[in-house]
Amino acid sequence: MVAAGSTQVWAADSGFLDDYSILERRAGDAINRIYIAPNAMDLLAGYDSLIVDRPEVLLADDTKYKGAKPEDLLALSEVLRATFTEQFEMGGYAAVEEPGAGVMYMRWAITDLFLKKKKRKLLAYTPVGFAVNAARQATIKDVWRKIDIVELSIEAEFLDSKSGALLAAVTMERGARKTKENKQELVSWEDLDASMQTFGARLVCNLNNAHKSSNEREDCTLIEIEVTPES
Repeated sequence: MVAAGSTQVWAADSGFLDDYSILERRAGDAINRIYIAPNAMDLLAGYDSLIVDRPEVLLADDTKYKGAKPEDLLALSEVLRATFTEQFEMGGYAAVEEPGAGVMYMRWAITDLFLKKKKRKLLAYTPVGFAVNAARQATIKDVWRKIDIVELSIEAEFLDSKSGALLAAVTMERGARKTKENKQELVSWEDLDASMQTFGARLVCNLNNAHKSSNEREDCTLIEIEVTPES
């Protein structure tokens, strides 16, 4: 994982978020940049549900390899979406599909996706269809057998599902391209999975905090799901 305070030089912001100037960089945090609306904690008390949209997938302009199969990118998107949603639901909140009172909307994207072709055996293939809960690890490892992900970012906005008012925005940057100053650092599935779990757990923590007095609130930035090594 590339920490926010490292010397890593990132590609230009993708343009997915409406305003990057409002983001505050956090050195050494799992969530690298964040914006929280001034009155967000008061507003969060009114939410108990979330729409987790399908993410957009944006390849980096300078990625040397652009050959990922659409079904592989879909598998990556759906598995990350499921990982985040599972954490949210485990916290006692509901993932829904329709906007309404008490419903937040998560608009997000996998951006700056910098790929590298991986040498593979002839029989490597993508399964046709998969059940996220039953075959998440097997499916995503099949994607990782075909391509190396050198670098990517997760960008997200949390909005009121009815008014569209912005509550928070975040970016998580993973991996590292090879530069004069830095060695290439590939993104592992285990790190990305742990990052999405951390992301979901922190949202739950903040929603819980909204129902507590200021002196009872947890420090949600201390939550970081540990990477589980590949078995």
